[in-house]
Amino acid sequence: MKFKNQPFILLFLSKEYRLFWIAALFSNIGMWALIYGRLWLMRTMTDSETMLGIVSSANYTPVLLLSIFGGVLADKYNRLKIIRVTRLMFCVVTILTAILIFLKLMNPNVLILLSIITGILLAIDIPSRSSMIARLVDKKFLAVGISMYSIIFGVSGIIGPSLFHPIVKVFGLDGLFLIIGISYLLTYITLKKMDPSVHLVANNSNNSVLSDLISGGKYLFRTPIIFIFILIGFFFGITAGSFDVLLPAVTTDLLNGTSETYGNLLLFGGISGLISTSLLILFGQKVNKYLLYFLFGMILSISLILLSTNFGIVNIFIIFSIISFSKVIFSTLSSTIIQSNVKEEFRGRIMSINQLTWGSVSIGVILVGYLAETISISFSFRFIGILSFLIIFFGGILAFLFLFKRKR
Repeated sequence: MKFKNQPFILLFLSKEYRLFWIAALFSNIGMWALIYGRLWLMRTMTDSETMLGIVSSANYTPVLLLSIFGGVLADKYNRLKIIRVTRLMFCVVTILTAILIFLKLMNPNVLILLSIITGILLAIDIPSRSSMIARLVDKKFLAVGISMYSIIFGVSGIIGPSLFHPIVKVFGLDGLFLIIGISYLLTYITLKKMDPSVHLVANNSNNSVLSDLISGGKYLFRTPIIFIFILIGFFFGITAGSFDVLLPAVTTDLLNGTSETYGNLLLFGGISGLISTSLLILFGQKVNKYLLYFLFGMILSISLILLSTNFGIVNIFIIFSIISFSKVIFSTLSSTIIQSNVKEEFRGRIMSINQLTWGSVSIGVILVGYLAETISISFSFRFIGILSFLIIFFGGILAFLFLFKRKR
């Protein structure tokens, strides 16, 4: 009886949250395969680590530049209707990618262009999608709701790597992208079953886009705790958040592996990510979110430094599992803290600004790829590990000083 009263069980009894979760599962399996599939596709076309950085940057840069406008749309228009359109467009783009590979018309420039289109769609999609959870759950269950949503990343991180090598081996990369397109189609079908009336906007003013941007910016600066965590996330994205762009190069150059090795490495990360989100679901309401956020940020940074050593490469599956475990907790708690402190009328704009922490990866992947190619992969890991540790350390001091002052 007690088990049935657990927050995660109660949330799944809600039809709207359940449909949203299922749609997100299909979507994230597709997004996982899309990101890592493109990296592997680029690796098959060129040995350049810089090109790996460029194709990742092409996906993240539009998020960095345009997500704030996606936030304005999220606060002005029905969020469910917005993500229905973006998910359908993801389906079209990925199927087009599959066709181009099959016809042997794919090349690095075309892949970069398709990545830019995906990035533009993400800039519109993410603010609406990340703002929807607060409408689907009671505020007291928000942390659990976000953790349950985050568990999808762990699940997709297990399903994706498990299927990556078999699919590529049997159906080729064109078959992989075709399956990704089908997963997005399933997302769209599931979203069509949800009730749009739940997501009517709180901000129904006729203000201009510029006016809404300014009011959102003013609100951000009037809410220091949100500003601090977004600032930390932005610089952390440039450094530690950009490490996985090197995974194909690590696989081929340091491990002398194939797509099977690459898939196995990602599988270890997916399993550890699933474990971390499961723990957050069970114990997330009982822990100090702020303390845990900074603790796992430091663990992630130290693990990256270890990855730059021979010890790290020999034990890469263990180290990468620790990195993935820490990264999921770090990002989930970041979203929980920000969502818990923001007003509903500004949620779309603030969550879009928060996506700058993800979009900043567009800067990091270029830097990481360039350092790996011109100096070494090990140096690149050491560089971002040390910088991210310093960001977390000084960011933590700033955050706890403010929290201490707020309590007094």
